[in-house]
Amino acid sequence: MKTIKVLLTIFVLLISVGCRQGYKIDGGNVYYEYWNEAVGQGTRMVAADANSFQKIKFDCSCSFDFGKDKKHLFIDGDSIKNIDPNTFRFIGNYMFADKDSAYFFGFYNNLNTCAVKGIDLKKLKLLKYPWSKAGNVLIHGSDTLTLKGDINQFVPIDEDWGKTRSTVINKSQILIGADPETFKVINSYSGKDKYHVYEFGKIK
Repeated sequence: MKTIKVLLTIFVLLISVGCRQGYKIDGGNVYYEYWNEAVGQGTRMVAADANSFQKIKFDCSCSFDFGKDKKHLFIDGDSIKNIDPNTFRFIGNYMFADKDSAYFFGFYNNLNTCAVKGIDLKKLKLLKYPWSKAGNVLIHGSDTLTLKGDINQFVPIDEDWGKTRSTVINKSQILIGADPETFKVINSYSGKDKYHVYEFGKIK
């Protein structure tokens, strides 16, 4: 039994040493090392200026590897378009910002489509993940919904649902006709009130 434990410990140590991930500079070029379970250890060149490149870290629970050079921001070795690397900062709840825009990296299809558009950055206020608001604009992830009147009464129900005194909201869509007082969540895309069952934003 003791021998098995020793062998397991050695195996774990070998795996952890072998699985390298992150940036390195070699021969005037920047590289990103990564581990993929399908193909194993890999390395690819990053289109970054090696002289000004530096790794950057944030007090964030996200698992991204951030880096920057004098003109670009990089996440996991990929160049992210239209972000100012010198003012890029972490706000909270997977929300980041530079001097011009906010960016949500909690869930996405493409890292280059994570900008929160059409908001006043100075008014940005985090709510419960993944909700936030800026003035009369409610934000779910990077999607926005303009709410007039009672946005200050908005309460998140869970990560997909929220409500005000007069509206029920699924992600960035208002459930037309839903009753906030009796509304109950069924799952991430459906719910019900005393009148109807709703699915994908419509009465089922």
